[in-house]
Amino acid sequence: MKKLLAIFSCVMLLTLMLTVSVSAASSHTVVRGDTMWKIAVRYRVGISELKAANTHIKNPDLIYPGQVLTIPTVNPGVEAYEREVVRLVNEERRKMVLGELTHNWELSRVADISHRI
Repeated sequence: MKKLLAIFSCVMLLTLMLTVSVSAASSHTVVRGDTMWKIAVRYRVGISELKAANTHIKNPDLIYPGQVLTIPTVNPGVEAYEREVVRLVNEERRKMVLGELTHNWELSRVADISHRI
């Protein structure tokens, strides 16, 4: 139990320390039927990251065809740390005869609390 608590603490510490760095790598031109959510899912970024990268959009809930959105990228180092954390947690879960966790990009974006502080 202490090991699991230690691993959980490490995961939380890494989450706090390793914020998702946003850098403009590409763009997306809005077409009819697009929503911020659909675009975020398509490019595998969080909605909060997409909004943060597009401060020129006054109302992110209302986007129009022809608008150009900046698509942020996730720092590859952050993804590597996330995968390592999943691997370490799974080692401990195997010892306790628990099922393995899988890396989930959506959950890792939710765990990034830097946008909520």
